[in-house]
Amino acid sequence: MAGAKPSYHLADPLTSLPGVGPALAQRMQGLGLEKIEDLLFYLPIRFQDRRQLFPIASLRPGMEAAVLGEIIALQRQQGRREQWLLQLRDASAARLTLRFFHLAPSQRQQWHAGRRLWCFGELRSGLHGLEMVHPEWQLADRADFHLPTHLTPFYASTEGLHQQQWRRFIALALALLPELADPLQGLLPDWPNLASSIRHLHQAAGAAPTPQDREWQRLALDELLAHHLALRRERARAAKQSLAVAIPDPRLWEQLRARLPFTPTAAQERVIAEAVADLARSQPMRRLLQGDVGSGKTLVAAAILLHAVAAGMQVAIMAPTEILAAQLQDRLSTWFAPLGLRVGLLLGSQGARQRRETLAAVQTNDIQVLCGTQALFQDEVTFFRLGLVIIDEQHRFGVDQRRRLLEKGALPHLLVMTATPIPRTLAMTLHADLDLSSIDALPPGRQAIETLVLADSRREELIRRLHRLLAEGRQIYWVCPLIEESEVLELQAAEASYAELQQALPGVAIGLLHGRQRSEEKSQIMEAFRSGALRLLVATTVIEVGVDVPNASVMVIEHAERLGLAQLHQLRGRVGRGTAASMCILLYRAPLSAKARERLRIMRASQDGFVIARKDLEMRGPGEFLGIRQSGERQLRIADFLRDEALLALLPRLAETLERDNPVAVEVLIRRWLGAASGYASIG
Repeated sequence: MAGAKPSYHLADPLTSLPGVGPALAQRMQGLGLEKIEDLLFYLPIRFQDRRQLFPIASLRPGMEAAVLGEIIALQRQQGRREQWLLQLRDASAARLTLRFFHLAPSQRQQWHAGRRLWCFGELRSGLHGLEMVHPEWQLADRADFHLPTHLTPFYASTEGLHQQQWRRFIALALALLPELADPLQGLLPDWPNLASSIRHLHQAAGAAPTPQDREWQRLALDELLAHHLALRRERARAAKQSLAVAIPDPRLWEQLRARLPFTPTAAQERVIAEAVADLARSQPMRRLLQGDVGSGKTLVAAAILLHAVAAGMQVAIMAPTEILAAQLQDRLSTWFAPLGLRVGLLLGSQGARQRRETLAAVQTNDIQVLCGTQALFQDEVTFFRLGLVIIDEQHRFGVDQRRRLLEKGALPHLLVMTATPIPRTLAMTLHADLDLSSIDALPPGRQAIETLVLADSRREELIRRLHRLLAEGRQIYWVCPLIEESEVLELQAAEASYAELQQALPGVAIGLLHGRQRSEEKSQIMEAFRSGALRLLVATTVIEVGVDVPNASVMVIEHAERLGLAQLHQLRGRVGRGTAASMCILLYRAPLSAKARERLRIMRASQDGFVIARKDLEMRGPGEFLGIRQSGERQLRIADFLRDEALLALLPRLAETLERDNPVAVEVLIRRWLGAASGYASIG
């Protein structure tokens, strides 16, 4: 009945809408849409302006235009494929052909000569003059026909859903806007309200909406606030958890510090003190440590874990690669053996006997510190008393992996570390559930690294130069992105480069390191390079993180144009750790894209990890930069951490106000933007 009040509501499932059956609802669920309210926040990806009518006589090939005219004739055209041609004429007396390759009988029955028809499509030249192929159309002589008053939206779609369906379903949802709760009502007096913002973004009456519009910014603010509130909730939940206080004991750290051939920097000492203060509290530590490549995060982690071990805790350290886990175990063993501590290693590639012995020693506390990869949180791993979890390069791991490792202990402390520094405001928003520490200074003696950009066509010249450097006693990394040749990508692979360098540099001890080698083999090769037995190491990007060979002072990176800024900076950071002047040579293959050229320019211009991280964030986008896509963490739908950085400053005040005065609004925001994923932030 006309004008009847809808029998469905925003909270109802999509199947409540007329025309949405179970199969269609399931396809829409694949786009993250489950209830009618979700349609309101499913924004168009582009718009077309169909408001202006064009005389047929003014049309030209390539134009997209709306036309209103009278049907002159409809004829069927025989051939290999049935076609229907509809002739249209308007007041300019010019004619336009509409071509359809499939036409339902119900459509043909409506298209009588003399009826008026509105259509929109792209013009092209045909046998009978200008034509449109399968334009969108409506009969213009019906009482319910109206020319568009706003821009026509287009939505990201899925199989079996066309744009007219999307517009109809979203129009039905927009009719329910008066039901929509606005959690920030009254808190943003100078901002548009939520309902008018949503209507503007779906049915813009002026120019196409952009992320800079206040209406778009309003939705972005709501989304960012929902994420911030979810993380604050996790922080508050963790603060309510109480554990038996084990007073951190500095004796082991003092013994190690007395043995070190250098003095920790003031920045390292400050961060150590922040974390040790956390260990003394009755709530589990949740701290993010960020520092540039070579800033000394490993020593800071060692100091913190020694305070924990001296207080009777076991420590698990999870690294993203087996090479890094093995190197951490090796370095910590060297430091800790004189202190009477045993550092174990657990890897997926280990043999059954070695694994069995390690697991038994961990269970009895014969191993106080256990390094490893994802093997650490497998079911058979049982700790004697896991009190501290340290995660290196935390953005490489998903939240579920972090949670599974924490579940190995009774409310263990957590320290996550990253060498991918991000702006402080952004870090405090993304990690509102964590306290933030930054090592903002490099240890004294770190060498500046000369960065050269070299075309691959000068490869032979480069190898001759390396020969001279090797004769001077230098050690060299040569990094390649792939293990084997790929005709598709046309990359010079590690095996090919290894063979080429062996031939070009006879008498030089050269090693080859890649991810498919067994753990023992990789460890042997790295040890041979570290000891100087190997002078040149050809490797894939498995050496990107954490590898430390002070005597290695030259880094060659093939196909540097294909790597991101953060990865290039990490690789470059493998050199400059000793006393020799160091260099990084970025080999590229022409032609360079504009983005690749800019990345190489930035690498040559700066060695500041924060500057490079900021540029990387701008060039790659937050999702990819922060590892969100790889780790399975939630991505933003409307907001953008970098573009909307100015909004981040508003979040703490709004969050505090809602938590104090309107807890229902907190629930609405979290449920609306995070849905079932709202509990995912829990990491302890």
